[in-house]
Order: sequence, then structure tokens, then C-alpha cells
Amino acid sequence: MILFVVWFAFVLFMPKRNLYYKLEQELAVQGIKVNEGKISEGLFTLKIDEAVVYIKGIDLIHVKEVSFFSLIFYSSVDLKEVVLDESLSSIAPTKLADATLSHVIWSPGHVSVSGQGDFGAFEGDIDLVERKVHLDFTETAELGALKRQLKEDEKGWYYETSF
Repeated sequence: MILFVVWFAFVLFMPKRNLYYKLEQELAVQGIKVNEGKISEGLFTLKIDEAVVYIKGIDLIHVKEVSFFSLIFYSSVDLKEVVLDESLSSIAPTKLADATLSHVIWSPGHVSVSGQGDFGAFEGDIDLVERKVHLDFTETAELGALKRQLKEDEKGWYYETSF
């Protein structure tokens, strides 16, 4: 019971806003700047409305809502209405209805990802140790320029890359 109370107090009083600002500082070193419209905190969440992501000073990504959720052993980031700059339309879809990235402490080297957009729905895994991304497209609609980036196997379309 004491362990539960300590965990609950730690999660409840975790400085979510300060952790977000620290993340912003680390991203700035990589040339990524986030300009947010409004930040609000909940018991286990931090919500950012109207975020604009600048990469190397170029306005490339607009996100209507970003929601961080953490229970220490499980964390997730939900993105709603992601719009990429039209200049990226030849290599990626420019609109994403929603996406979710989640991480569990017992699988520290992996981040699960899922989402959907005009092109359909996807789910996959980001391997942080091997630095690989694998996304399976579970439902496909109008793939457009994205189709050139995908491969096909017996299960359907998938995307794989290293970073």
C-alpha cells in the first residue's frame, strides 16, 4: 500500500510542465522548435493546443492537440489533426487525423505507434535500440505518393526505415 501511495504521489505531483520545457530545450539543440498556443495540466496529463513545429526555422508541422499521459510505467502521446506542409506532399501524406505513440517500462527499447488518416490506418513499432521503424498499414484507402515508400508482403502494405 505504501508503494502505491508513493507512486501515486510521485505521478500526481510530477512537474509535467517543467519536463515539457526540458524536452523543448533538448529538441532545440537538434534544430527543432515547438511553438504552442496553450498548455494545460491534468492529474496525469499535459495537453498542448495549436502546436506548430519548426525544423531548422521552417514551419513544417501543425498539430491541433497534443496530449501527454504518464503513469511512469506506461506513457503515451496522442496527436490530433496533424497537418504537414504541402512541400512534403511528394514524400508523405500531409494530413493525419490522429496518431498515438506509447511506451511501457518493461519494453524500454520499443515505442508502439498507431494512427489513421486519409490514406487509411496503420500500427507499428519504433525500435530505439536498432534504430528502426516498422509500420503495417491495416486499412488502406488513397495512398497516393505514400505508395512509393511502401513495400508489400503477404500481410499487406508496410513501411520500414532506419534512423
